[in-house]
Amino acid sequence: MPFIADKDKSTLRDRLKHNLKQDVKLRLFTQRTFGLTIPGRECPTCEDAYKLMQELAELSPKLKLEVVNFYSNRQATQDAGVERIPALVLSSGPASNVKFYGIPLGFEFASLLETIVTLSRGVSPLALDTRKKLKQVKDPVHIQVFVTPT
Repeated sequence: MPFIADKDKSTLRDRLKHNLKQDVKLRLFTQRTFGLTIPGRECPTCEDAYKLMQELAELSPKLKLEVVNFYSNRQATQDAGVERIPALVLSSGPASNVKFYGIPLGFEFASLLETIVTLSRGVSPLALDTRKKLKQVKDPVHIQVFVTPT
């Protein structure tokens, strides 16, 4: 069963066509077990995250899906700072890097779409005053945002 309903696909396809300016790379860190589970490496949502990202990437030629095996490609995993799976790392250039953990369904899917559009446009939706203040920050900052249905 698809995650994105057929009636929603055409709406999303149009939205992406009109709003995406640059390509956005979707790097999904996961494991592909093909029905086999290795004890200690269970990932109950990895297959669903893979299917969702495939469906999403098919909606626009500007979305480039890359699947990275978390366990066998340790260098890419380390370079991206991925600590658990499933993880989705979004980028539209060398300076952008947004990470989602888990499967972005429900309210998280809307956040994912907004992030994709923002990265593709290359312009922050923050107020100009906020952007000016952020430019003054010289030390590295690690920001985490948690989204839950409640």
